[in-house]
Amino acid sequence: MTVKKLLINELDQMSAIELEKALKLLQVFGLAKHKSSVIKKYPLRGLLVQYIDPMQPVAISDWEVMT
Repeated sequence: MTVKKLLINELDQMSAIELEKALKLLQVFGLAKHKSSVIKKYPLRGLLVQYIDPMQPVAISDWEVMT
């Protein structure tokens, strides 16, 4: 049996969580060709957020649902 077939057999037996961990490990070592977007738990993490006067009261007319 070739190494490729052995690896495929091992991957077939892994759960989705184990496969995701294996992919992340390959990415850490630079062995994966691209970054995967498989299950992003926090898609906004790392984005710049700016609050402009967050404590300012909001008028009822500002709410689209109310009008």
